[in-house]
This record gives sequence, structure tokens and C-alpha cells, in this order.
Amino acid sequence: MLVGYFIFALLNADNGMVNHVASSLHAPQVNWYSSPQYWPVILTIVNLWKNVGFWSIVYFAGILGINPEYYEAARMDGANRWQQFCSITLPLLSPLIVINVLLSIGRIFYADFGLFYQATLNNPLLYSTTDVIDTFVFRSLTNLGDVGMAAAASFYQAIIGFLLVLFSNWIVRRIDPEKAIF
Repeated sequence: MLVGYFIFALLNADNGMVNHVASSLHAPQVNWYSSPQYWPVILTIVNLWKNVGFWSIVYFAGILGINPEYYEAARMDGANRWQQFCSITLPLLSPLIVINVLLSIGRIFYADFGLFYQATLNNPLLYSTTDVIDTFVFRSLTNLGDVGMAAAASFYQAIIGFLLVLFSNWIVRRIDPEKAIF
């Protein structure tokens, strides 16, 4: 919800910060909440902004788990930082990367409901580019009360995600069995 307020403060047509900067640069102001063509880029940037901190901490923790003696030995052998990254850090982080990618593949049909619903203010003008399964199901459930359709859509998301994880894990197991989840 906080991210939705932040986006609204930036993109509000009347007193949003982006339009104030645009007007000070003598550029035309944009009514962001009635222009669906901008929202795929906006939502991508906001999603990256929301998640980069979390994933930075995850991978930083993975790097901290690497024994520093590996780096010391590499320095003694004359390896520079790039060579240390390519020879030590990346290979030792690859199991973490593979598991995170496999788990993310399982959620490929899920959207960040708060981002797609609250950031766009549930504006019908933006449905052409911002409507995802989660927001469609929520609107159908609240407007029509069709619990069966909501359950079917959720079941579809879960089954397809599960099958994608199984298939992706099968590929990983064929390439390197030690990095597979199961």
C-alpha cells in the first residue's frame, strides 16, 4: 500500500513530482492514470525497486557464507577481483541462484497483487495493460461473487506453476544433479 501512495505522489497529474519536473523543463505534462501505454515500464521499474533490496541481502548473505580462505589463496596465486568473482564467487553462488530461479519460475503466473491493484488505483482505463489474473479474479469475486471462477483461476495458477517447477527442476537435474531441488 505504501508503494501505491509513493507512485501516486510521483505520478499524480495535478501535483505529482514527475509532472512538476516536466513542467519546469518545459515538457508536456502527462496524465499517467489515463495513459495505459506507460504502465508496463512503470510497473517494471517499481517492481525492480521493490525487490532489489531483498535480493541484494539474499545474495550478500550467500557471499558472506563463502570461506574467505578461498579468496586469500586466489590473491596469493595472483588473481584479480574479476578472476576471483568468476572462479570463486559465481561458482559457489550458483546453487543459490538456481534454487531462487526455480522457485521464481513457480510463481511466474502470479503477480504482485498490491502493485497491480493499488499502484494503478484499480483504474479501468489501465486494464488493457495492467490487468493480470490476480486482479481479474479479485474484481470478479468482489463484483460478481463468483467463488468458483476464483477457485478455478487459483487452481490453474498453482498447477501450472507446479508443472513449471517440475520441468525446470528436471532440466537442472539433467545438467547438474547437485543443484536440483529434488
